[in-house]
Order: sequence, then C-alpha cells, then structure tokens
Amino acid sequence: MIRIAPVAFMLILSTSSLAEIYRWVDNQGKVHFSDKKPTSTEPVEDISAQLQPLNSDSSASETAKLQQVFQGETPEEQAYREQQQAQQQQQEDLREQGCKKARHQLSILRGRVAFIGPDGKEVVITEEERARRADELDRQIRQHCS
Repeated sequence: MIRIAPVAFMLILSTSSLAEIYRWVDNQGKVHFSDKKPTSTEPVEDISAQLQPLNSDSSASETAKLQQVFQGETPEEQAYREQQQAQQQQQEDLREQGCKKARHQLSILRGRVAFIGPDGKEVVITEEERARRADELDRQIRQHCS
C-alpha cells in the first residue's frame, strides 16, 4: 500500500494542476498554442475545455479499478494476507504445543523419576545425568518458549 501512495499523489497532482491552453492567430496568420496567456493584443481563445486529457481512461470500469486500488485491498490481497495470518497462527500453535510438552517433561525430570527402556525394564541413570538432562531441557525452553 505504501508504494501506491506516491502514484496516487502524482495522479491527484496532475489532475489538479492542469494548465489552461490558449490558442491565437498572430498578424501573419500563424496559429499558436501555449499554456501561458500571450501578452500580445491578438484575440486569445481558452481552448482547455475542448481538449480531452491525454493518456487517461475515464471509463467506469477503469475508475472503479483505480478506486479499489487506492481505497483498500483487492480480494486477492485480502485472501493472501489471511492465508499468511493462518500460517503464522498454525506455526505459533505448534510451537506452543512443543513448549507445553517440554515444560511437562521438565517437571517430571525435576522430581523423582524412573526411566523405562524400550524393553520395558527400568534403566538406571545417575543423578548427574538426570540433572544434566533437566538443565538441557530448561535451556531449550528458555531459548524457544516465551
């Protein structure tokens, strides 16, 4: 939207600063056109109203398109923005789920714990190993979770 603002400003400026166009015939019969009123005594005609602006389209469809561009988002832009917001929300939800799981595991590691191996039997680890795992998990939570 910020890039459109200078274009809109230029369009407004160009239409608000349209100069008058003058036509006159000099003593030798030459026809002259100018955007400045001549200081000579020849009769001068303001023909600005008779000329159509160059490089402009005043059709209703083009005017509606310009109004839509300068007044807000197009439906495609709105859909894209909503898609981006949904993806960001999904990523935030996944991150929060991971943080919740990590916090739960940390609370388990800080208490009395028994580790069970894949064979279903208790695995004995030292107190230092348990504390190391808890510290590592705590560090990851502080780094990745708010």
